[in-house]
Amino acid sequence: MTSATNLTLLPRDLPDGRELLEQGHRLAADVTVGRSLLCEEHGVRSELAYKRKMAAEGRIMTTMNIGLQTWSDTARAMRSIHEETTRRGFRIDRYQMQMDRRMGLPPDLRARAAKETGPLLESPTDWAGTTGTVPIQPGLGDMMIGSPMSVQNASNALAVGVTYIGNMGQFNWKYPGWPGTDVDQMVEMVKALGLMAAKHDDDATMQSYLDDGFPAQFSDYCSYLGWAMFERRLVEDVVGARLAISYGGLTHSPVLKTAVTLALEEITSEGTCNPFYHCNTTAYTADIDRNYATLGVDMLYLTLVQQRLATGAAVLPIPVTEALRIPSWQEIVEVHAIARRAAEYAATLVDFVDWPRLEAIRDQLLAGGRRFYDNLLNGLTDLGVDIDDPLQMLLAVRRLGAVEIENRFGAGTAPSEASEDYEPILPTDTLSDFISHRSAVRQHFAAQRPAESSCHRIVVASSDVHEFGMRVVTEALRALGVEPIVGGTSVDPDELADLALEAGCTAILVSTHNGMALTYAEHLLRELGQRRLTVPVLFGGTLNQDMEGSDTPIDVRAQLREIGIIACDDILDISAALGLVAEPAVR
Repeated sequence: MTSATNLTLLPRDLPDGRELLEQGHRLAADVTVGRSLLCEEHGVRSELAYKRKMAAEGRIMTTMNIGLQTWSDTARAMRSIHEETTRRGFRIDRYQMQMDRRMGLPPDLRARAAKETGPLLESPTDWAGTTGTVPIQPGLGDMMIGSPMSVQNASNALAVGVTYIGNMGQFNWKYPGWPGTDVDQMVEMVKALGLMAAKHDDDATMQSYLDDGFPAQFSDYCSYLGWAMFERRLVEDVVGARLAISYGGLTHSPVLKTAVTLALEEITSEGTCNPFYHCNTTAYTADIDRNYATLGVDMLYLTLVQQRLATGAAVLPIPVTEALRIPSWQEIVEVHAIARRAAEYAATLVDFVDWPRLEAIRDQLLAGGRRFYDNLLNGLTDLGVDIDDPLQMLLAVRRLGAVEIENRFGAGTAPSEASEDYEPILPTDTLSDFISHRSAVRQHFAAQRPAESSCHRIVVASSDVHEFGMRVVTEALRALGVEPIVGGTSVDPDELADLALEAGCTAILVSTHNGMALTYAEHLLRELGQRRLTVPVLFGGTLNQDMEGSDTPIDVRAQLREIGIIACDDILDISAALGLVAEPAVR
């Protein structure tokens, strides 16, 4: 019997998820899994087999992020990287393609959406090039399974020999200009999961990166572990596919990062190798020297875990320029040379680490994670969700959202009132960083006299999935006596213009990250013009743009100002531009 609560969460006419899995199984009959250049060179059939072989040989594997403006640019950079690393006596095992979000859209819709940083794979030759250009194995995560193009992208990837495909964490992402519903998107994802399950014996592996999904919004590392358990049950127990989980870009505490990594390996199914563990980037700033220090510590601890456990997962070092722009291929080579040196040091230090203390934190994480997991499954059941139907599970958690899920089901202390926050057992670095930024903002503005702000109606939104900057701006406005209208993440320009018009706003603040600042601004101004809405528009974040003739995105603050956008470096720019802080009183 369907509960009343279920009817508010899931539609009555929802397709049966089990039947969608069967459709995916049938589609798999037309897909033959290919073999990559790397696998051919090493005499293995898949990335999983390669990982097992390298782990048995005691190799610490590395992986890189790469994704320039076009596939041809990216392929050219990969050739240069492979040639230079070979010359210097080391190799990189795999790479993550950082693709344009339009890769998740059907091809006929891509021209309508703003170009973002990263390439598109637009032809069979492009797809074949991902595994055939150099002997570096691709893990195609971004904009693959979870997007509206889940089935087609998974089929294309398998056919050319990509066997780690994702990204499970992106199931809740929005895609620019996508006219379909969340049901349509999840239907495609479930069929793709069925396809992956059908190719289980070919080592097809569903890949997840936790920091791209709900865990990025969680306050508690126990919730990270509980969510990983939830993903594993859905993919392995319900769907019958293989799941491998990655993590790390949002955590800079070496102790907590090591403990979380140990916990994730503890819940990994036997025979599966996780894809990679990510170097932190949230601690990177414009101070390059400081970034080198962050990199060195992070890589040492990531490598120590691999020295101890030999998991088969790769470590992912991030160039120190990441906070400023997309790194060049030379900077990728440099950071991998540093990673190799870190691995050499780790080999001499692994026996001197206090592993019992780290494992005690691991066990605390696992205990809290299991409470989260049990609470979540029981809670979904109470809401009338069939927890053996993958479509119902995905759609239900997507509609509940990360904050609501943690508040209801987290292992910490749930908020008793709307004004309170969830109290975590082991706070995430994201939460700690946010609290630190919020305190600094409040302290700064406490010493100033806020202007009369009751007339301000300010809309705040993010052009992409990154919400940290948006949250800091929101809290800063509240410190100045302005309650912002929050538009959320991945807001298309037309949606933002509609919200601004409906709210009768007096200003729009946009946080952006993905190398699309100028294009997004032009689209937004056009949409505002069509609605005859003239208000100040402020942009903050990574204000760069892919430009023809440049391998990496360039700063476009000047171009933004030319078209009427107020380009802000920090919250002080915002308060000054909008007159939110009054002039000092005359004594």
